[in-house]
Amino acid sequence: MFIIITILAVCCGLLYYLSEKRHRFWSSRGFVQLEPKFVFGNISTSKPRTSFGELLQKFYEQSKIHKLVGIYLFYKPVLLVNDPILLQHVFIKNFTSFHDRPERINLEADPLQDNLFNTPGKKWRDLRQKLSPTFTSGKLKAMFTIIRDCGQTLETYLEKNVDSGNDIFDFRDLFARLTTNIISSVAFGIENDCINDPDHIFRKMGIRIFEMSSKKRFQAACATFFPILKNIIKFKFTNDDVEEFFHSVVKQTISFRETNNFERNDFMQLLIQLKNQGYLSSEKGESKLSEGENSSDDLKKLSYQDVAANALLFFIAGFETSSSTLSFCIFELARNREIQQKVQEEIDNVLAEDDSQVFTYESLHKLKYLECCIDEALRKYPIIPLLFRVCNEEFRVPETNLVVPKGTEVLVPVLGIHRNPELYDNPMEFRPERFLNSSTGTTKVTKGCYYLPFGDGPRNCIGMRMAKVVTKMAMVSVLSKFNIELDDKSLLEKELEIDPEQFIHTPLKPFKLKVTPRGNL
Repeated sequence: MFIIITILAVCCGLLYYLSEKRHRFWSSRGFVQLEPKFVFGNISTSKPRTSFGELLQKFYEQSKIHKLVGIYLFYKPVLLVNDPILLQHVFIKNFTSFHDRPERINLEADPLQDNLFNTPGKKWRDLRQKLSPTFTSGKLKAMFTIIRDCGQTLETYLEKNVDSGNDIFDFRDLFARLTTNIISSVAFGIENDCINDPDHIFRKMGIRIFEMSSKKRFQAACATFFPILKNIIKFKFTNDDVEEFFHSVVKQTISFRETNNFERNDFMQLLIQLKNQGYLSSEKGESKLSEGENSSDDLKKLSYQDVAANALLFFIAGFETSSSTLSFCIFELARNREIQQKVQEEIDNVLAEDDSQVFTYESLHKLKYLECCIDEALRKYPIIPLLFRVCNEEFRVPETNLVVPKGTEVLVPVLGIHRNPELYDNPMEFRPERFLNSSTGTTKVTKGCYYLPFGDGPRNCIGMRMAKVVTKMAMVSVLSKFNIELDDKSLLEKELEIDPEQFIHTPLKPFKLKVTPRGNL
């Protein structure tokens, strides 16, 4: 018994020693660090059921007087970058030192995740160069009719239900069904009706994408906090049934179009062009090198696997992030009636100016105040509440002697920055006017990166213009014909709870809105 106790004591002592040594990683290199706890690091300071974005917000609030600060996720040392000027170095000026995201998913085990978001290095650069032209104004304009038709389906659905006396709606679910309609049509060329059929297979698969078993959650945590285990546990984000479904959809879509020489103005058609010829055909008003002027890398064709992986990425990023943005935006308009009326007046004025009953791609861009509302929603509720980068090479912090080691994971507390009262007065107040004269919503600072709903620099969100078009069209579809108000009046005075189990910033519980016709316009 004495021997066993002695061995246990030695093991505990060794564990404590190694823990203390690991938790001096940052202080021993001259960095300020938040004081970690034994084993858990700084994770132990979080409350139960706190989202990772909210946890980083807490770290930011504790440390924002420092430009950057070291923290520990269990034994893993990561660097929290708080300063807008340093963020400009990370995202733009020294992008070559921070061009990759952390590798958490085993891409060999989960090839559908080998996409623009996850892929590193040269492959990312080549893929980004090929895919960037798919989101030009000309391409988005060509897809606009698809987006507007889906919005019309939502408008008709609301009219039918309101006329029947059903005037209370769960808009979080309703917007998810709408954006599933839009993205499945634009990304895969498949027209479905999740608005009227909430049990449609595309809606079910959209839900399944984000479902995780206890085993998968454990694997994801291990891959995040203990990267050395990534290749051992081979974490796979994509569920098997989701993988099988989307492979089937992509194969059938490509086969049908190529066999029947069928083309459609959508994202899938552009991916098929990249698969077959390695570049996109130019359009009037868009500059694009001809085939003979492209480099060998430009002409390298996408593989089928590249097409499938990036079509799935477009679906995931498009429907969930847009629906969450819409949910937060309409929630704020429902509890700020004066702002809602300003948006409706702007919609009416643009339609009257164009002498039209429907919006065009050009007229949608005239809705400046509505765009301010969306920008403000993305400030208060950034859908991606934190950003990740990896230091690809040893980096000396400007104007200091501090050196960030190669391989260090860098975290950006977007939620904390967006809610910093030193940048945004009364940050929890929904005030679209912040963006009328400033693209960042503040005039308190003029340099650096601090408004980050889509990231910044070369690796920002490639689909942000598409997201804005979808979001504005969806809001127009509702507010052009209807007034909205909160069904639960208690929400007028309290903030929405955030789902702690989701990486993206999304409401924990449904919120219901009452819809009433605006009358004759």
